[in-house]
Amino acid sequence: MPELAQLERDLGALEKDQSLYDGDNLTGRFLALKRLDFLAEAYRLRAGEQPASNQEQRVRVMQADLARRNQALYQELRARISAGAVTPHQLRTLFEDNGNYRPGDKACLHWRGEAADALAAGLFRSDSPPQRWNGGDSEMIHYEPAPVGALLELVDRVPMTSADRFVDIGSGLGQVVLLVHLLTGVEAVGLEVMPAFVEQAEQEAAALGVSGVTFEHGDARNADLCKGTVYFLFSPFRGQMLQKVLKRLRDEAKARQLTICSFGPCTVTFAAENWLSIEEPEMDNEFRLAIFHSRGDKTKRQPSTREPARANACRC
Repeated sequence: MPELAQLERDLGALEKDQSLYDGDNLTGRFLALKRLDFLAEAYRLRAGEQPASNQEQRVRVMQADLARRNQALYQELRARISAGAVTPHQLRTLFEDNGNYRPGDKACLHWRGEAADALAAGLFRSDSPPQRWNGGDSEMIHYEPAPVGALLELVDRVPMTSADRFVDIGSGLGQVVLLVHLLTGVEAVGLEVMPAFVEQAEQEAAALGVSGVTFEHGDARNADLCKGTVYFLFSPFRGQMLQKVLKRLRDEAKARQLTICSFGPCTVTFAAENWLSIEEPEMDNEFRLAIFHSRGDKTKRQPSTREPARANACRC
């Protein structure tokens, strides 16, 4: 266990760092809050020692101050998006500056727990489910937001136009749908089995003034798959349920070419499907974004000559 003197030095250094209160220093606050969590636990374990008790109170005060600064940033950004004052490029830069993914980094492994993920959670309120996960079907996987880095890579590697429709199967509270639409302007749909999650996602879209997105309640085993051209799945289910949805997607691919983007354990199952071709074999990793194409098309999507999608959701 760290000595009290070392803990005091660490806490004192954080208290003196005024850059943590700069509006755009989200990463600095993110790292500081992680350190403060450690300090709070270290002091808690020293309960009964007067110096530790006093320092723990200082930690709590600073945690609250930094959390308020973050909430102010999120509220300001939400207001600007609602007013149409944030361009897709500005939003993209903000997320990129607070994460590890960089365009062209094909070997990037995506983990939740970056400042960019905290930003998305604050902006879209995607870390506050309206009810506890009830387990649903035994093959359904509990709700968890997708890593922002994987979504930035998706936007880079899957060119979409106004002729496309992006569908997130197992859309939770709508973070993927909202972020992809705001960054690209493409029509985006979320399909989610939990009605309370759908309702909250719709409320968030309305509060942000975002049009061009819809959220549908349904079980992917039998619901309308929304005639998507690009599907995203962050391992929302497994086993026979995943196999049934894969069969339905295969049937959809008989009518039109599909691009399917997967992240998480479900990627291994997608890679075994002979009607899908993976862009690059080394994508077959649950911590990488994997991109598959139907009808044996082994090439990447190429930018179309059709009218590109516009980010009219931002009205910019």
